Amino acid sequence: MPILTGRRALAAGVASLLAAPRLVRAQSVTRDVRLIVPYAPGGTVDILGRLLAEVLPPTLGHNVVVENRSGAGAYIGLQTVANAPVDGHTIGLAPDLGLAVSPVIPGATLPIDPDRTLTPVASLIRVPTLLVARNNAPFTTFAEFIAYARANPGKVTVGVSGTGTITHLLIARLAALTGISVEHVPYRGGTPALLDVMAGNVDLYFSLITESMPHVEGGKMRPLAVASPTRNAALPDIPALTETWPGFTGTADYGLIVASGLSPDWVAFWNRTVTDALARPDVQARLQRLRADPTGGSPADYATKLRTEREVWGEVVRQAGIRV
Repeated sequence: MPILTGRRALAAGVASLLAAPRLVRAQSVTRDVRLIVPYAPGGTVDILGRLLAEVLPPTLGHNVVVENRSGAGAYIGLQTVANAPVDGHTIGLAPDLGLAVSPVIPGATLPIDPDRTLTPVASLIRVPTLLVARNNAPFTTFAEFIAYARANPGKVTVGVSGTGTITHLLIARLAALTGISVEHVPYRGGTPALLDVMAGNVDLYFSLITESMPHVEGGKMRPLAVASPTRNAALPDIPALTETWPGFTGTADYGLIVASGLSPDWVAFWNRTVTDALARPDVQARLQRLRADPTGGSPADYATKLRTEREVWGEVVRQAGIRV
């Protein structure tokens, strides 16, 4: 797939995300709905998918069946959504960075062009990220990690859940800022990466805080730094990266997508249905326990958000020299 770059590509990408080249008329949900989760079971996105599958059926009158299609930095799942029948009965969860950044990474060859084959429906949640290390790592603090990595180029292993994911962009940006060299170890999602950190098979991982905090609290791994604007209240002694590099933040954001060509009525229906579900007090309380913040907004808001993400992280890709 040709890689699009520049402002013209940004404008064209968002325009095509909002376009519908093969329209169908919206209709009521008449059978079970497929919800594609582009990651392995057990992680934050999977939990979000199963939460939606629990709360949506009373509104829809039909079940929501979660399908985990992991791999290729979420693109196996995204491709499944893009290739689904355009009848309103297949929806999917997607990482913002997968939609916004992966297409502009030099050397990327993606199975689909998300700008042309997927339509954004709604921004759903935002999750802070936390750098965690195995308990028996030869460093116990963030400063010690940087010193060790500088003294041992290429020896530190860092898990990544796909090219262009927040786990990849954060460690690549950190390596560029500090001059360290680390070895990337690919995983199909956060859960297998964290399992390897706990097992001592990989040194570090930039994890979603929703996934790593239970293991940190259980003493199974060490927190080193948070990639949020300020320190996290649950980890007051752990530094934020912004304390050394102002503006160095990174959250994992996820939204709802459908195949391109679904009618605007269907897109509006799914936007309203899912955002209404996430606004319920009981659902918000469960998201808070996951340390995930609901976002929301219209399909146009989500498209604008993706365009901004592409501009911001596309510059990080260029500055850090990230390539596939």
